[in-house]
Amino acid sequence: MSLMKIATGAGMAVIILLAILVIYITTKPSLIVKSIEVTDIVTSKIEGPFWVSHCPGIKIFFKTDKYPVKFYLLTSEGKVIDSYKAELPEEVAYLAINEICENIVGPKKYVVKAFIDDEEVLRREINVKGVSGSIRILNTSISVITHMLGNIKEKEPKIDKILIEVENTGDVPLYLACPLFNPVVLSVDGNPLFFTPSKEAIMPGSRERVELSIFGGVDPDERHVFTISVSGIENAPYITEPLRPEVRIDEVKLGYENFSRSWFMENITITIRNTEAYPIGLHHLEMYANDKFFLPFVRGFVNPGEEKTVTIGGTFYLTLPTAKAGRFPVCQP
Repeated sequence: MSLMKIATGAGMAVIILLAILVIYITTKPSLIVKSIEVTDIVTSKIEGPFWVSHCPGIKIFFKTDKYPVKFYLLTSEGKVIDSYKAELPEEVAYLAINEICENIVGPKKYVVKAFIDDEEVLRREINVKGVSGSIRILNTSISVITHMLGNIKEKEPKIDKILIEVENTGDVPLYLACPLFNPVVLSVDGNPLFFTPSKEAIMPGSRERVELSIFGGVDPDERHVFTISVSGIENAPYITEPLRPEVRIDEVKLGYENFSRSWFMENITITIRNTEAYPIGLHHLEMYANDKFFLPFVRGFVNPGEEKTVTIGGTFYLTLPTAKAGRFPVCQP
């Protein structure tokens, strides 16, 4: 083989490589978008009572012949909300719309853009309606908890769980709770309650039942009005009636003290029959005589279906000398 033929062959190879390089440089990068959807993004793992953080975002499925691909999420005015750089071999990109657990309320418009080598290869407008639907309380549940009252262990019922039903008729995720704050406000008698839900996010088109665990619980011995609300969602209050055991006054010893010229009660015997499904703590017992309030020192509890007779020690002075045992109202625990 002559040197001339070798040189000619080498020259052709160089020309072919240069041609391929020119074609590669001048060919516009390709980006094929398979789908773009609004979804829930799990952003991080959190230690403690909350397990994960959620936020609404854009999920993009794509194919490309060149990396990296830079994705941007913008407002309709052009302000950058979030960005993501996809590297080989990624084919899914996530862009966060709002802060953690922040619901999208009302119609919004967003713009998704993608760039390869600083060249725009995608521009897509995203219109959302925002959250809508309903949220309502179905029922409450009571558990018996043990706590220390001084050196004594006391058992008493507490409303510690609330079952709600949530329907999301919007086109974005609906968030119930997160590590930083709760988008849903749960309150009892106008006072906010802290809770953790069995599920943090309800997806569009879903109707689900979610259990809320209340920190500390609520005493079931009074009438309560529970309310639950979230922006953009209809809701209604829920009323719980107090536990009502049967209480009977068996005996009241009435006396008169000459020194103070006062009538008094002592050694009051009452019988309590628990017709409820939960134990009733006796330390909730209240007594009234001639409209005067007494708080007796009584401990223990009455189990469901149990009847217990209790003698209340101590001396309770009355302000009216005409007080009679028959005029005493029924005690209320």
